[in-house]
Amino acid sequence: MVLFTLKRSIHGWRPVKFFGKELVRTDQVKHLGVILDSKLTWKEHLTSKYNRAIALFWQCKRIVGKTWGITPRIAHWIYIAVIRPMITHAAVVW
Repeated sequence: MVLFTLKRSIHGWRPVKFFGKELVRTDQVKHLGVILDSKLTWKEHLTSKYNRAIALFWQCKRIVGKTWGITPRIAHWIYIAVIRPMITHAAVVW
């Protein structure tokens, strides 16, 4: 369970029970590939997406050469088809 609030501390907090079991409170949750934190700052989500995109970009860069490997046109297509959607996932919600 994540409690979304901008307050620094939560006074009067009582544990929530669901079907007789106490829910554990966490600071962030991942739902459909989007990391939501309790303050809705998007920092963890953006850092995660950035790191994965940079790693994939460097992998693609290693397979491009002047006389060997894939062409720059194919590398651009990989960026458009794979890396850009990875970065912009859930951008509408930001």
